[in-house]
Amino acid sequence: MFVTDAKGTKLSAGTIKTTATAFQELVKKFSKEGLPIAIEAGNQTNWVYRTLVEAGAKVTVVNPKKVKLIAESRRKTDKVDAKILCELLRLDGLPEPVHMPSPQTLKVRRLLSARRQLVRQRTKLCNFVRSALRQAGIRLPARALCYMVGWERLLQGGVKDPELLTIVSIYYPVFVQLTQSIRELDRQLAELLNDARVVTVHG
Repeated sequence: MFVTDAKGTKLSAGTIKTTATAFQELVKKFSKEGLPIAIEAGNQTNWVYRTLVEAGAKVTVVNPKKVKLIAESRRKTDKVDAKILCELLRLDGLPEPVHMPSPQTLKVRRLLSARRQLVRQRTKLCNFVRSALRQAGIRLPARALCYMVGWERLLQGGVKDPELLTIVSIYYPVFVQLTQSIRELDRQLAELLNDARVVTVHG
């Protein structure tokens, strides 16, 4: 963290805890001067940006690769970066800011990311079971394990080998749970997208 006044005189410098309370206190402390803030884009940028904006700050998010003085600095430290960002902000010398998605967009992205993870897990599970059955000479139609009915047919006489039946029996409830979780995410995504359409049409 590095704070100056409009003339470049240092007002404060040092580290700050990455918590909402710390950010709110920072904005409150310097609110009488107004507090434009520049931050580097990173993994926690979205919530930090929202917290600072809600506290009353005017926040600019920058891509550090586009800030030549930071990218080429031989003394690459947070302290140096903070000072350079502060000076560039004061002189209106920052590059084009990084676009920050809306809270609605972030929700959709998180749900989509969670859905992708679950789909990958389900696909991996199905591929393992299919491979185990194939090694025992049991070949299934292309999408047989994509639906519960395909698993149920295996459990109801499609598999005779006790070992394979155990595998199918153990993996089936996991498949069901993953499928139900994916459907729940689909439901929430549909609600969010429907709300977005309502805002677009009537907002």
